[in-house]
Amino acid sequence: MARGALPTGNGTRVFTGARAIFKFNDSIVGFASGVSGSEEITYEPVDTLDHLEVREHAPTGYRVTFSAQMFRTIAVGPSTDEDAPGSVKEQNIFPKFDDILRIQGVDALIQDKVSGKILFLLQQVKTSSYNFNVSARGIVGQNVSFVAIRAFDESEISV
Repeated sequence: MARGALPTGNGTRVFTGARAIFKFNDSIVGFASGVSGSEEITYEPVDTLDHLEVREHAPTGYRVTFSAQMFRTIAVGPSTDEDAPGSVKEQNIFPKFDDILRIQGVDALIQDKVSGKILFLLQQVKTSSYNFNVSARGIVGQNVSFVAIRAFDESEISV
């Protein structure tokens, strides 16, 4: 490759936020500035009489949580207007009060824009909380927290 020439193909193999697409219930969340997640396995120690050390750690639970940081927009048109989708309730990310008991879990995913590969898939996602911060000279942000039943990465997802 000549000096100064631009690489062709997929470029870097490193996944970056600029390549990330965040989808919630099959809709792209266009004003997300970050997403973070966690898979947790809980273990209980098996303590027995006549042993100082733990015999083993037995798995007793599995939990998935994740959160998204989003910019707050003001809807200027129909609720399908992707230029300004409005509140997290208007986007059906956080339920309206009367819908809380009827929430069905949905899928959420992080996809690589360059390869199209799904890198993280979360199943049976439900929104658990959101908060916001308005400051005099700042962009209004929202942090939304979720729980999920299962999480997969690309090594576990069959296309």
